[in-house]
Amino acid sequence: MAMSNSLAKSMVKRLSAILKIYANDDVTVEQQLPIIELSIRSMPISRLQLSLYQIFFGREMPLNAPKPTTLAVPFTGDKESYYYWLAREIKRLHAAVKERKLQIKQDDKDAYDKVHKIKEATWKVGDRVLLRDVRVKPHSNRIVTSRPFHGPMVIKEIVQGTPDIGQAYKLEKEDGGRPLKFLITADRLKSLIQIGQIC
Repeated sequence: MAMSNSLAKSMVKRLSAILKIYANDDVTVEQQLPIIELSIRSMPISRLQLSLYQIFFGREMPLNAPKPTTLAVPFTGDKESYYYWLAREIKRLHAAVKERKLQIKQDDKDAYDKVHKIKEATWKVGDRVLLRDVRVKPHSNRIVTSRPFHGPMVIKEIVQGTPDIGQAYKLEKEDGGRPLKFLITADRLKSLIQIGQIC
């Protein structure tokens, strides 16, 4: 699965870099926040090629930098017509940004899956599996010798809300039939046949 907060993380990284440029020390950071906010809002996002200001208002931020524009504004004095035109253009811009973000998300996922050799889960109800759990209980006498897989267990139900969300699994212990209280993701499961029945 690709990183879901890459845009937020890149924004934090950008803010950290800008702080080092505008602020001389931690005491004066608050005094520099207005110019930092202006810089972040006017700076294009690298992969969208649009700034936050452009996405919100549908135009470039006016920074007193005169230059020619090719945007034809069909304003003839009718405020209502202009309002509907502006609303339509902003809606079109937001739709394009959303489409581009989905494309970037898919590209990131494909790259992540390729690097980490991710494969689609093929588990089905009734499969015998082992559950990966690397946590060590307090006061346990098995730390160095702790084994990461526990079981055997049986998949009793596959849960998937929507197709764009990965599957989760409801397990039961094979010996006692006691179901686990929580759902398990595919990356924590291992086929019992693949690694043997030692757990």
